[in-house]
Amino acid sequence: MSFPVILASASPARLMLLRSQNIQPIVIASEINEKEIEEQYKDSSTEIVVKELSIAKANYVLTNNVSLNSGILIAADSMLEFESQSLGKPLNAENAIARWQKMRGKSGILHTGHTVIRLDNKQTITRVVSTKVEFANVDDKEIIDYVATKEPLNVAGAFTIDSLGAAFVKEVQGDHSNVIGLSLPALREIVRELGLSWTSLWEMA
Repeated sequence: MSFPVILASASPARLMLLRSQNIQPIVIASEINEKEIEEQYKDSSTEIVVKELSIAKANYVLTNNVSLNSGILIAADSMLEFESQSLGKPLNAENAIARWQKMRGKSGILHTGHTVIRLDNKQTITRVVSTKVEFANVDDKEIIDYVATKEPLNVAGAFTIDSLGAAFVKEVQGDHSNVIGLSLPALREIVRELGLSWTSLWEMA
């Protein structure tokens, strides 16, 4: 029998990553005010912002679901650091187009904050994983067509590497899964530090 896993995120990409590892999490998305936290840490590094957001998401789900007393809870938040700015979701087409016009042919660092809580003893580990991403020198038509799909509007940095945006990313230096939304190698290490086996999370048919 596998150890229960709670995913404190509504991200389809994070759910897909865990399912690719034979992990079938229960999704309980947090409802924190991300903009409020981002404003609170606006003068901090991107690493600190994603760290604090992941902690807030984990604590929200834990506080609002008092029956969670076994398994592990995983919360995460991602942002792109580009030219000393922290970039989350562009949310609208105008922002996404402008962002891609600045990013093309350049590189940024995708930071993902991970907070994992072992629910039986509330032991908590938070870790930030960073991956360098180099963007292709795409033209305006490619940018406009990509944004028209709406894919980049609700993802950190306005791009994906597991869907349509993959062709517009020239190179990834570091953990590929981290750019999608969760660093699987880092999660394995955290789970082991919490005294559990990564394979105990697997649900085998």
